Parts: sequence; structure tokens; C-alpha cells
Amino acid sequence: MNKQIFDNVVERLSTSLDKNGNHLKMNSIIVSDGGDTVSHYFNEREKIDLRSISKPILCLAVGAAIENGLEFNGEKITLKTPVWKYLSKYATITDDEQRSKWESIKLIDLLRITFGHDKGIMFSKDVREMGEDNLINYIVNYPIKYDVGSHFTYSNAGGYIISSLITEYCGISADEFVDKYIFSKLGIVDFTWKKYGKYCAGCTGLKMFNEDLHKIAKLIINNGFYEGQSIVPISWIDEMRKPQVQAPTHRYIFDRAFPKWSYGLNLWICEDGNYYCDGTDGQYLIIIPKKEIVITTLGYQTDTLPISEILGLFK
Repeated sequence: MNKQIFDNVVERLSTSLDKNGNHLKMNSIIVSDGGDTVSHYFNEREKIDLRSISKPILCLAVGAAIENGLEFNGEKITLKTPVWKYLSKYATITDDEQRSKWESIKLIDLLRITFGHDKGIMFSKDVREMGEDNLINYIVNYPIKYDVGSHFTYSNAGGYIISSLITEYCGISADEFVDKYIFSKLGIVDFTWKKYGKYCAGCTGLKMFNEDLHKIAKLIINNGFYEGQSIVPISWIDEMRKPQVQAPTHRYIFDRAFPKWSYGLNLWICEDGNYYCDGTDGQYLIIIPKKEIVITTLGYQTDTLPISEILGLFK
């Protein structure tokens, strides 16, 4: 570990100002570069909502479960499984054309977010306006305007749909599902996960400590292995960090430290091979594979651009 770079990053995170002229509100940073791990806490250690980093964590659990023979109604599930045949048991679509489009949506489309929507949905404003008990029907009836399987628009819808399927067909909530396949294997015991109505949010709302988030990041860079045990198959990890959608994405800004060039399975992919996930308020899980560097941060910082640019020093 280059301690000089780490100390420089910590110093900048402590002294830099955001667009409103305020100091960055960070909680913690942990960095590994193979064998060494260093950390810094800017204030008291606490569990913090990972926001969108919840998505790749749920994705890891789905991959582990599929490797272990995940079934819905006695039928084995794969990335190519059409999901409407299962969703239709508890969701209703009122338009025939919309239903036909949903019949072409596969599990992989929920994870790479290729519904064909014209905008992202299932963010906090949608949840407030639609009500937590109506979210599944809101998602399936939201108009599909573009080609399913190829048109990407970032959204929270996929994680929530997967969470509902797990509850309906596995008989446990998504947080219990992730605990079974991932957390219990990594020794992660102290976490909470928000619910939207009867289902775990799946796409957001997971609170945990940074040390535990760092275990997740190291699981990914180590090809699904933790302490010599295979938790998630490498083939699934490879799918997660492989560009799945046409690049660049609608959020691509080429001169950023970590430009969102493409999207894998719940991970942003950079053109230089780095990949990551970020959540609102300064939550980052970043992997720089060429240097074997893993970075995780937690915070309460709405303007996240200064954070990502400072973390770019590790490149």
C-alpha cells in the first residue's frame, strides 16, 4: 500500500469543499491493494445506507443461489429465464402490448437494467407518490418505449422486482436470502435492510459498516472467493464486471476519474477496465484491477463529484 497516496487522499477528503463551499461529510475510507489494508474514520463508526450499492450485493446472492440450483416452482433459474411467467402470479398489466413486452424480459434484463424504459423509476419520489403497496404494478405498467434487452436507462426497478420474486418463490425475504448466500459466509452479522411494503427494497436501503462493505468488494476482486472458499462462481463475477450495454451510457462524462462508460450486472464499467458502484451521499465500492486496489467509502455527502475525483488519485 502506498501510504503517501492514502494519506494524501484522506487529507483532501478532510479539507476539500463541495459545490456549496462546505467541507465534505465523509464517514470512512478503507483501501486494500492485495495484502495490505488501511482505513481512516472521519467520525464515529456506524452503519450507513449503501443506497445503490445494495444492487450488486443482491446480484452476488442471486449468482450464488443459481450456482446452488435456485428454483421457482420447481423450475431452475438462469440469467435467460423469462420473469413474467412468475411475476404474473401477483402482478397485473392492463395493456396487451405492454404485457407482450414484459414476456420478453429476462432475469438478466433486471440486473443490467435493460427494460426499455425512457427514464429511471423506483427512486424515492416514485415510492412516495405511488405508495409502497403499489410498486410492483407501477413497475410492470410503466411504459416500455424502447427495445427490451438493449436499451439501458439506470433505474431501481430491477432490484425490487428480484426481491419480490425471492419472497414469493423462495419463501424468505431478500435480506434473509442475501444473508444465507453471502453475509453468513463472510461473517457479516450486523446489518439492516429497508422494506417497501411487503418486500425488502433490494435496490437500496441496506445499512452496514464499511468493514463489511469492504469484504463484499474483496469478494468481487477475488473472483468470488473468500478465505479460500468459493462463495460466488467466477463465471457470475465475470458477467457482473463485463460491459453488458452499449457504451457510452447516458451518464458517461469522459474526463471524470471514473467515467460511467458502460454497465455490467449492477456495476459501472470504465473504459480503462476499472469498475465500481456508487450510492447517493458518497458511498463507493471501486475496484482498480490492474493495481489490485479495492476502495470503499461511506459518507453523507450529497455532492459526490469531489469524492470521486479525489479517489481517482489511486489510479
